[in-house]
Parts: sequence; C-alpha cells; structure tokens
Amino acid sequence: MDVSEMTEKLSSELTCSICLDLFTQPVTLDCGHSFCRECVLRSWQEAQVPWTCPLCRASSRPRALESTRVLEDLTSISRQLRLPGDMCGQHQAVQKLFCEDDFSPLCVSCLLPQEHEGHRVYPLEESAETFKGQLQEALGQARAQEREAHVLLEQERARRLRCRREAAILKRVILPEYIKTHLVWTEDQQQDLLDIEKRRNMNRLRASEARISRYVQSLEKMTEELEKTLEQPLVEMLLAGRSTLQRSRELLLCCPEPAALCWTLCGITGMRELLLVFQSHISLDPRTAHSSLILSEDLKSVRLAFHWRDLLANLQGEAECPLIVLGAQSFTSGRHYWEVEVGSKMEWEVGICREPGNDQGSIHGGVLSLAHLKMRNQFNLWLSHTMGNPDDTGPLHRLGIFLHYEEGHLSFYNVTQGCLIYAFPPVTFQGPLRPFFSPGLIHEDNQPSSVTICPLSPHS
Repeated sequence: MDVSEMTEKLSSELTCSICLDLFTQPVTLDCGHSFCRECVLRSWQEAQVPWTCPLCRASSRPRALESTRVLEDLTSISRQLRLPGDMCGQHQAVQKLFCEDDFSPLCVSCLLPQEHEGHRVYPLEESAETFKGQLQEALGQARAQEREAHVLLEQERARRLRCRREAAILKRVILPEYIKTHLVWTEDQQQDLLDIEKRRNMNRLRASEARISRYVQSLEKMTEELEKTLEQPLVEMLLAGRSTLQRSRELLLCCPEPAALCWTLCGITGMRELLLVFQSHISLDPRTAHSSLILSEDLKSVRLAFHWRDLLANLQGEAECPLIVLGAQSFTSGRHYWEVEVGSKMEWEVGICREPGNDQGSIHGGVLSLAHLKMRNQFNLWLSHTMGNPDDTGPLHRLGIFLHYEEGHLSFYNVTQGCLIYAFPPVTFQGPLRPFFSPGLIHEDNQPSSVTICPLSPHS
C-alpha cells in the first residue's frame, strides 16, 4: 500500500459517519463508535429515543461528552497529510462532493448556504468516474481524427502529383485542340496562363499540406495530453483535466479543408468545362450486349438481368468474366469525351476496345479500361494492363472518359471531385476504337445496378 492509499485509509477511519467529514472534537460512545461532538449532540436532540448510538442504536450513558484525545491527534495528523486540494479552505473539512454546475469540489458545510441550491451536486468520486468516461471518449475521437488527418495529408501529397499530370495533359493534349476552335487568345498566351495556374495550384497544395501537417501535430500532442491526464488519480484528473477536455473538443472542430484547385483558362472555370468542348453523344449497341444484360429503351443505360441469381448456375466459368456491351459509335480520329454515372457501392468497368469488338458481350480485341471491383469486402479501382491501382480521389459517382486518337491518349476523370484519376501512357492506336461498358461480374455480392451514359452540357 503506497502513501496516498495509507493516507486515504486513515482519513476513512477518522471520518464522522454523520457529517462525512474528518472528526471535529471527536467523542467515543459506550458502544465504541466515534463521532464529532456537535454531530452526536444534534442527533440526540432530534432523536425520539435519546442517548443511543446514531450508528448501531446501542444505549449510551448520559454524561458530559469529552473529546477523545487520541482521535483528535490522529485527525490533526490526517488533515496535514491530505492534499490541500482535498480540504475545504473555508470550513477546513474534507471535500467529498462535487458541483458540476460550478465545476468545484465541496464539503458538506458548503451546502448549508443556498449558493448551490438547484445545482447538480454528486459524490466526488462519482463525478470523477463520469469525467473519466468523457476523457476516454475524447481520446478515442482524437485518435480517430488523427488517423483521418494522416489520410488527408497523404491525399494532398498525391494531389500534387496529379496536379502535375493534369497540367501536362492540358498543355500537350487538351489546350492546343481547344484553342483551334476558340480563338480568344494565342497558344503562347494560354501556355503562359497555364503555367501561372499550375504554380498557383501547387502553392495551394503546399499550403494545405502545411496546415494539415500542423493539425496532425496538434492532434498528436492532444492525444498524449489526454493519455497523461487519464493516468492521474481520479480526483486530480477531475480537477486538472477540464481545460484539456475543452481544448480537445475545440481542436476536433478545426480540421482543415483540402485545397480547392481549378484551371481557369480562356474564362473557363475548370477542366471539365474544357473537356465538354469535345463531348460525343454515345449510345449502346444492342447487337453487342451479353444476353444477361438489360438495356434501357433510350440505349443509354445497362444493368444485369433481373434473373441474375438463376444465371449463376448456368454461366459456370463465364461468371468470372465481366458482361460487356459496346457503344454504337466507333472512332478512328479526333477528340472525344463522355461521362458515365456509376455507383460508389457496386462493380463496373468502362473504357475502350479495339475492333473486332465482341461476340455478344465477350471482348476479343485489346482494351484500356478502369474497373471498380470488390476485393476482400472493400471496393478498389483497378486499371487494365497495369500492375498498380490509381490513387484514391475520393467519392466517385460520375466518371469522365477522354480519348484523343492521334495523340494515343486515354484518361479518366472523377467528375464528382473534379480531378484526374489516371491517364494511360501514350499508345499508337490503329483501327476503329469503341467505348465499352459493363455492370461487373455476376456473383452474389454484386447486386444488379445500372451503368448510365450521361447527357452532357456545362450544367449537367
């Protein structure tokens, strides 16, 4: 037993069971129980049967009550041993209560005036346990926020790489073609503006990284402070931890936002507006659709057949292949952009394939595609003919595809977040190319859902 425990044990033995404070002028009755002299006298005055022990009801001889010198000396020693914070400075009594409205410890005598009337007053240890739970909850929230902030920091670092790629694609592929049809400024003027915009976006990302990094450091310090506070004895934790808890709650509300980026070229407010210049209106070719797919009447949407469960038994090995439908259009030149509505909680695959296309949904030509697949109970983006996955760009509900035939360029855009997902390295295209679409594999975890070609306009 350490010193603090011995002190607490001694205080417990020297506490009056009537006022719950350390003895004041302690007296001992015939039964052996001890009380404060004023407490036992007041008890006898109020009792219907006087001269009995307030604790065990045993009879005691009526006599003048004299203080028990040994208990008085021990009580004095106990008062000196106790921490100053455990004693009421006004009444010199043990503080065993806590006012949660004033956030202050109290002794019993503090309740006699009416200043705490109507307040939430509880036993000190009960309030300390409640406060400990609040600190533990704050610690859990701080740790979770710290993990999320680390993810956000990594995402901002990845956005810097994507920003460079976007600038390169704009400069090499998109902007020269845009200027041919929009002779507002010269190509040199637009290239200069693009370089300025790139530097501005990169500076925004660096500043965002710095803000998020400082926030991560603040969360780490707060987590450490909360952990140290929780290691303190209950009463000390209660009295010293209020500021820590308040600051932790304020910190959790201060998570910095990611940097907002844009490419303002020729008065256009973003990359999507540039790409919409090259929009192509795509429809589906029913002759190429797998028999297990259902196309909408306007040939803009495809989903798995409603009887997909029954197909599992019949498709056998084919069930592990995506079910495909091709676009009715084929491309041998030019720039083309289209968008597809995809679900964030479903499987799909979209891209282009070389003709000869397919035989009722089974592709025979080469493909370049982006797929959303479920792996180990988690959805991931996957690229055909590569060993890696594209960077996570956040929520993805609408997907943009841009094809520049002469440049051998194919890229995918997260329309929801307004950013590049991935651009394939330049290739040499030969022969006709056709868009293709798939609602994914047929299996029990892939619920039937639609992949829809979106109508395109600057406001869609």
